[in-house]
Amino acid sequence: MALLIRSLIPPLLSLVLLIFGSGLFSTFVSIRLEMSGFDVEVIGLVTSALYIGILTGSLKASRWISLLGHVRSFILFAGASAALVLLQAIWIDPWYWAALRLIGGICMAGIFVVIESWLLILASPSLRGAILSIYLAVFYAALSAGQLLINIADPAGLSPFFITATLSALSILPITSKKIETPKLCDTPSMKLNHFFKLSPLGFMGGIISGMLLAVIYGLLPVYATEIGLSISQIGTLMAIVIFGGLSLQWPIGRWADKGNRKFVLNLASFLSALLALSIAIQHPIHPLILNLIIWFFGGFSFTLYPLSMAYVCEKIQEDQIVPATGGFVLSYSIGAIAGPLCAAFTMDYLGSAGLFYFLTLITLALGCFGLYPTKSPASENLDS
Repeated sequence: MALLIRSLIPPLLSLVLLIFGSGLFSTFVSIRLEMSGFDVEVIGLVTSALYIGILTGSLKASRWISLLGHVRSFILFAGASAALVLLQAIWIDPWYWAALRLIGGICMAGIFVVIESWLLILASPSLRGAILSIYLAVFYAALSAGQLLINIADPAGLSPFFITATLSALSILPITSKKIETPKLCDTPSMKLNHFFKLSPLGFMGGIISGMLLAVIYGLLPVYATEIGLSISQIGTLMAIVIFGGLSLQWPIGRWADKGNRKFVLNLASFLSALLALSIAIQHPIHPLILNLIIWFFGGFSFTLYPLSMAYVCEKIQEDQIVPATGGFVLSYSIGAIAGPLCAAFTMDYLGSAGLFYFLTLITLALGCFGLYPTKSPASENLDS
């Protein structure tokens, strides 16, 4: 286990630098558009554009990685991400930003498939849940820390663009600094959506709900916080708390799922997430201290839905199916991430700020209920059929 973790340090360190900047930028985009006078539907549209790009990129990511290799693919995607952030600084316009965020989403899909397939291929099946929990803990730690940069990066200025672009460029260094073990390359087809659903209906739904939930939190929780009167500093703190809450339970829940019934753990996390979201919605307007406390636990359970769903999908597949299966999971995730901010924005428009957490209650409850129905266990499928 220790040897495996050491071999994964370079790609994880590259991920930390990239997500450190991305965490800042995701919150900054929503705040800057809000400051510029755009309404919540427009902000939701810009947020969804990123995930349309992730969906588009997930369709071809496995083929690109097979052709270029994991390291060169990461260099390509991270370098392009840095350039796109700098281009976004030229003009503050939601349609222009949406176009660039869409292209950035294509790059982000490639980065996700590179890192996640890298980890899953090198880890044995019995350790995949633990390795994914480490990956997500590192991911959320970087994302949470990135939120705190909003306190030193003036949202009205250019510093958020330069900080994010610099971190994206620096993320290339760890993965290229020395000879590291990389996954073996093989020519694998992309996984069609219907094949992924047949592989694991619950994993497919878990990907969609995870995408809806995380996209809504990243894109619209800052808007919710602004509407209830929190300051810029308090918004950064709130975002850090929800993400750090997600970090805090990754390892214990991941190991519990590895040693026990992964489907049961996924269902339990879904129902607890729904209960916590509902408790925020019905107390609206809620005191900031109570909000911070509940949001910590909400992040703790809801942010585990992504790795639990992915590990559930990968329970019984062959090694040569991991890259396309990872691409398929990112595809289902991106479908949810596109729809989530749009649906949540309309819910907030109809029900007010509390509508955000009524929406989060609904989708996590739906995943838990879906998991109660017996479904076929994840099993190997012929991806070419």
